[in-house]
Amino acid sequence: MRKSHYLLPVLALLMLSGYLHAGGFALSGVGSRATAMGGAFRGLSDDPSAMFWNPAGLGFMNETSLSMGGTFILPAAKWDNNAPVFTAVHGFQSGENEAEKSLRSFPSAFLTMAEHPKLKYGLGMFVPYGLGSTWDVYTPPAYLAGFADFPENEMLSSIAILDIHPSVAYQIMPSLSAGAGISVFYGMIDLASVRFTYSPANPPAPEMYLPTTSDMSGSGLGFGGNLGLMWKPTPCLSLGFAAKLPAKIDMDGEIEAYTWFPPTTKVGGTSDIETTLNLPGEIGLGISYRVKPHWTVNLDYAYTMWDVLEKVVVDLETPLTVSPVPGAPQLSSSEILFNWENTSRISLGTEYDMCGNFLRLGFYYDQSPIPEATQTITLSDIGNKISSNLGWGRKFGNIGIDANVQYVIFSEREVAQGASNMGGIYNASSLSGNIGLSYNF
Repeated sequence: MRKSHYLLPVLALLMLSGYLHAGGFALSGVGSRATAMGGAFRGLSDDPSAMFWNPAGLGFMNETSLSMGGTFILPAAKWDNNAPVFTAVHGFQSGENEAEKSLRSFPSAFLTMAEHPKLKYGLGMFVPYGLGSTWDVYTPPAYLAGFADFPENEMLSSIAILDIHPSVAYQIMPSLSAGAGISVFYGMIDLASVRFTYSPANPPAPEMYLPTTSDMSGSGLGFGGNLGLMWKPTPCLSLGFAAKLPAKIDMDGEIEAYTWFPPTTKVGGTSDIETTLNLPGEIGLGISYRVKPHWTVNLDYAYTMWDVLEKVVVDLETPLTVSPVPGAPQLSSSEILFNWENTSRISLGTEYDMCGNFLRLGFYYDQSPIPEATQTITLSDIGNKISSNLGWGRKFGNIGIDANVQYVIFSEREVAQGASNMGGIYNASSLSGNIGLSYNF
């Protein structure tokens, strides 16, 4: 006897963010200057974005400053559906499918105070995690033609997490600084998906796979932090260590889920939900070396502990019946395994001062934490990533301007069909830009 699959799609989507720059659902970094150097910034961290990269860098700053900026991302992703079960049985469109393209933006702002010779502090607001994707890959079968309200965008994911980040650093000695920051996270999620319930033959109705759609949104608060050390043994050499603590965001929201079956009946409803979004811990090391007075080279390594995403649990305040199969239990709480893996990222960057114009180049290689066994089209971190970065900056008195462009290529991934994924061939890339303005008092 075949098993009926009626678990809510939201269980498989709570950690999604669509087109990504770094592993999982993290962005590639914060600050135009740092991202222009591929995120190789933990050993340098000499501008306000140090609050994100290595708060110990604040200890060596001598100017009070205000800065703001924005990141703009244009993603692209394709899924070649070569899994017959999705086409013949479930109704997904065969062949190559392309995600909807849309420009997304994420702001940032920093205030640093450097009046005390040794004690420095600041406040940052930025988005370390985010992005999303929208797919139109499902065509309802003819026997559902009577529904005028069937969702148009059946596969959608969107996530944004704002970090309000007070930081402090202390210069222990002229060559050594320590710093720490507190993260107050506000997370927002909007998810939609379609899955299927098997309905056995019941003459005169044939056997069929009925679509179950869901639309979920939620938000919540969480707390985390980071800390760092920076040592400058010589005027030309700087070494940095930074760590981010794992964190949790407790989220409340609402889900609307229905199973659709002919001629014009749908089973389901709306329920409030509660869940927890886990954010990974991270440790990183950085080296910055001034080759010449106007030329600096940086190298970074980061290890991110994505294994906190082993599973996700969702609790429904009002149990829902989302299966037309007789005797199917109501769904009030469930869990799904993700089994994400820890990852490494290597970054290399350089900055050259050419007559007051700061030219920057950067590169990084970043592993994907998502195993093939849980890969779906809304998990668009499809494989290991290679990034190329180019940036420019200039100061006009107390005013500074920085800009960069970044192109990320994801390695192609061919996924064999399994119980918890979507088989097919995955390809993705993203083009992004960042601009920042600063004023030193």
